[in-house]
Formats: sequence, structure tokens, C-alpha cells
Amino acid sequence: MLADVVAALMHWLAQARDPAAPAAWAERGRALLAAFFDARHERERASLAAVHDALRAWLEPCAAAGFDEPVDLAVAREAWLGGIDEPGLGRRFRAGGVTFCTLLPMRAIPFEAVCLLGMNDGDYPRRGLRSDFDLMARPGHQRPGDRSRRDDDRQLMLEAVLSARRVLYVSWAGRSARDNSEQPPSVLVSQLRDYLAAGWGAGVLAPRTTEHPLQPFSRRYFEAPARAGAPAGGTTPPALFTHAREWRAAHVPAAMHAGSADVPVALAAMPSPEVGLTVAALVSFLKNPVKDYFRHRLDVVFDEQDAGADDDERFALAGLDEYALMQELVESMRRAVQAGPLPDPAALEALAVTQVDRVQRAGRLPLAGPGRRCAQVLVHSLVPMLARWRALQASLPYVAPHQAVHFVCDGLVLDDWLDGLRSPCPAGEGVDRPTEGPMIGQAAEPAVWLELVPGRLCTDASQPSARADRLIHAWVRMLAASVCGVAACGVIVGRDASVTTRPWPRERAEPALAALMRAWREGHFGRGAPLPLAPRTALALVQGVADVAAVYEGSDFARGWRGEAKEACLARVFPDYAALSADGRFATLAQDLVAPLAAWIASDVQIEPLVAAATVPEAEANHG
Repeated sequence: MLADVVAALMHWLAQARDPAAPAAWAERGRALLAAFFDARHERERASLAAVHDALRAWLEPCAAAGFDEPVDLAVAREAWLGGIDEPGLGRRFRAGGVTFCTLLPMRAIPFEAVCLLGMNDGDYPRRGLRSDFDLMARPGHQRPGDRSRRDDDRQLMLEAVLSARRVLYVSWAGRSARDNSEQPPSVLVSQLRDYLAAGWGAGVLAPRTTEHPLQPFSRRYFEAPARAGAPAGGTTPPALFTHAREWRAAHVPAAMHAGSADVPVALAAMPSPEVGLTVAALVSFLKNPVKDYFRHRLDVVFDEQDAGADDDERFALAGLDEYALMQELVESMRRAVQAGPLPDPAALEALAVTQVDRVQRAGRLPLAGPGRRCAQVLVHSLVPMLARWRALQASLPYVAPHQAVHFVCDGLVLDDWLDGLRSPCPAGEGVDRPTEGPMIGQAAEPAVWLELVPGRLCTDASQPSARADRLIHAWVRMLAASVCGVAACGVIVGRDASVTTRPWPRERAEPALAALMRAWREGHFGRGAPLPLAPRTALALVQGVADVAAVYEGSDFARGWRGEAKEACLARVFPDYAALSADGRFATLAQDLVAPLAAWIASDVQIEPLVAAATVPEAEANHG
């Protein structure tokens, strides 16, 4: 029996690897259902019928559109299984899980829990719409048996109450959002409360009524019920509960020190040990600690993008527009060349021309000569980077399994996964044979992670040196992998070069990662203010640049030189270099966080410029 199951699974795996038309996928799906499922009772038969209906619903539009192109397993799976969860009029009312619906007649089906939301005064019972020609709505013309919306809603309320088997939950807006004045519930809810009070006494209502605060950050969510006061009769109000751990961290320590003016709330706030850090969180912090503080601690985002007038004619692509367009083109071409054979340069250039022509026809490039020049620059930038990236994939044909990252430092937990790893040989085989491409040294590394970015990785085309701001993600990822014993190299392919990174030994990576995690905690939960750190300026400081202030504030003499203080968050807190370095912490943070990054780039990062890479004017390169 087990051998038959394994054989059936191997047969399905062999079929799933080959793309096929929707009709062929339907035949495979029906064969799969017939081989693995045998309905024995009504519920199983209904489930299989729903699966077949979803498959039929996918095939009908494909047949109507005449679509018979081969698609991958991921596309067929999403189109087929995604249709099962789509709501529809023909779907069964109670189909498992949580059912969301309006109150309709003849739906008095027993449920374990029934929740009635929005039972506000004036909203329920619903008011009937009256028309001038409706004679039944006129006074004195109603007869027994005529329909009344309010009477129907009373019946629906009764059916909903009778349908609840274990829990009946009723909510309404008890306070006004304007002046916090008390608002009554629906008249039907008031009648229900009066009935309970008449039958079991007035004290039965208080323990069963919860008055939630208007705002999620209210202190009442984090205080004991006894502190909120007990109602008459000695009953205790229900305790409030919230999933917002960030507000709990802000209020609970402050409540412990209530009455002490020496402990500010911002100092008492600490991260919850139950919530682990991720590599992405550390990358976002290191790229701009001030911006990360505004976004995650204050929930403030400065929008720097000015909406341009539609009637202005463009003669060139701006930096952000060009970057976004390159990102879109790179992603579309990457999907096009992902599964196919290794394309030759001519085929790759033809594909790039096709993609660029598509965006040009959409009116996203300048007109006439400037538009043709921008299109040519985009094509010449796409071809070498996609060719390099596809060649690296061909040299690393096997996908390595995800690696878990778990590191604890002073109560902080880094918990994440390393994905995107590839290997020149299958998992479990030896990795000591040499290979070409991204390997460093004479032997192959256990795994390599590949990354394709639409921006430039070098600062100068004549004497290329890696841009530290574009390698921060690779730096944090390398630290996390090295600390957890995953000695993986990295290859980043950009518009102008491919950068190969080498891991550090664990004893060297662990102090750098620990310092970064401590800085993250200090930057989010320290003195109630963001850390005075600007990465690009800190890099200039540790590299011994003569005029560090010009790096932060910018220079009017250097063409296209944009200072780091132009960023809105940095300009808000540290308007100039004097404010950034006033308390002396900037130099210390630069040595602790940025100096290891600079050392890693200098010794363990190799740059390979891409051949035939297109060049753009200097002013555009500074913004790209």
C-alpha cells in the first residue's frame, strides 16, 4: 500500500515539473483526485464537488478566451485552488470556518458563536425606503400581512439569538466619536437587556457588558479591573484585552512606576521578548536609524515625492522614475528567462527591446529623440545584467534548502530564515569540487545566494568601488548566516557590476551582529529619541574623508552632490552636521556599526564590472 502511494506521488511529481495547457492541467488534476481521494460520506462528496467546480470555473474563461498556452504548476495551482475560497451566490451558506453574512430570513442555523456587529441605534432595525406611489406605506392603508422592514428585522434578531449555542456577541458604538457622549444601542438590544434584567436581576448586565476605550492606546487596556472601579453590587467588570504588544510595552512599565517623576515612559518601554527580530528589520534600521524610528516607533512617514504636473513634457527619466522602471523591467525579464534555457545575447537583447517598447508605447518614456535615447540606455543596461544573472543560475542549478537563523543577544532574539540559496550540486553531495562563477578561492562554498537589483553597485565607472549603501542588506545577511554557521557566499548583480561577497568566521561576525542588535534596541527604546547616525556620513568618517560635514550637508560646488541631510527624517532631527555630532555619540556609533561594514567591503567584497554596460549622465547617476 505504501509503495502504491509513493509510486503515485512520484508519477504526479514527474508530471508537475512540465508546463502544460489548462486543459491538460485539468486532466492531471482529475486524475490526481481520482487516485488519492475516495468520498465515503456526504461531506467528502461535497468537498470534492467544490474542487471540481473550481476547476471547471477556471477552464471556462480559458476556453472563452482561446487560451491554450502552457503554464507552470504555480499558475495552475493558484488559479484552481484560489477559486475554491472565492465567495459566490451558489456556495453553501455553512461551508466551514467563519461565515460572514447579513441577517436574512430562514437562516436560523445553529452556530457555536453568533456575533452581531454594528447594532447601533438608528442603524438596526433598518428603516424602510418609502416611495410616493407606495399606497401601502400611507397611514391607514396597511393591512395584515403587508411586509414591514422593521418587523422583519425584529424576527431576524430573534432568529440570530436562538441560533447561538454557546456564545452570543453583540456590539454597538456606545460612545460618540465627537464628544465621547453616551449613545444607546439598538432598540432591539435594549429590549433584550431589559428582558435579562427583569428575569435575572439588574446585576446580570454589568459582568456581561464590556465598554472598550475609544483608542487602542488607552491605558485602560493595561490596567487591572480593580483599578478601573467596580460597579454597584460588587461585581467586577470584564478585563480588557489587546493584541497590541507595542502599547503594552509602553504602558505596563510606566504603571509600575506610577507616581515617580524620575522614570519617563520612553525609558521604560522595552521590546517584547516574544517578538523576534528579522534580518529585514535590522537592514531597515542600519540604512537609516532616524527614518526607522519615525516609521516604527512614531508611525510617521514623510512623503518626499512631489506630484508633477501632467502637462509637463519630460526630456529624461528622473532618478526615482528610472529606478522604478528598471525594477519593473528587470522583474518581467527575470520571469521570462527564469524557466527557459540559457538565452544567447541576441535573444536576450530582443527580449529587452520588446519589454522596453512596451513601456514606451504606454507613454512612460519621453517623446521623440530623448525617448529613443532613454530606451537605448535601458536596453543596454538590461542585457548584460540579465545575461550575468542567468549565467550564475546556470552554474548553480540546484536550490538549497532554507536555513534557520536564531541568535540571542542580551534578551533580544533574531529569528528568521535564509532563503534564495543555490548550490552547484544536489543537497547531500560533496561540495569540494571546483566550479566557475561566484565561488571564491579554489573550492566551492556550500551554498550561494543570488540577488538581482536594478540599481548601480559601484561609485565610479573608471575605478569601481562598491557602494556601501547598496550592500547593507548583504552585510546583515552575511552576519546572520555566519553567526548561525551557514558559510554562504553572496552574489549581487546590478546595472554596472556583479559583486561577490565572502562570509566572515563566526567569532568575527558575532560581535558585529551583537552590536547592531544592541543599537537597534537603543534606537527604538532608548532615550526616547532616534540615534544620531547617518550611514553615508559615518562611512566617510571611518574612511578618513577630509570634509565629513560636506557629505552630510551637501555641497553647492559639486555638481549633483546631494547631502544626506536632505532626507526628510534626518533634516527634521539633525538639520546639520553640528547637530548630528553634538553629543559625541555619532563617532562612537560610526566605529561600532559602520567601521566593520567598511572593513568587510575592503577585504571580502570583489567587484566584476559588466561588459557593455550603458552609461548615463553624471547627474542621473547620482540620483540612481
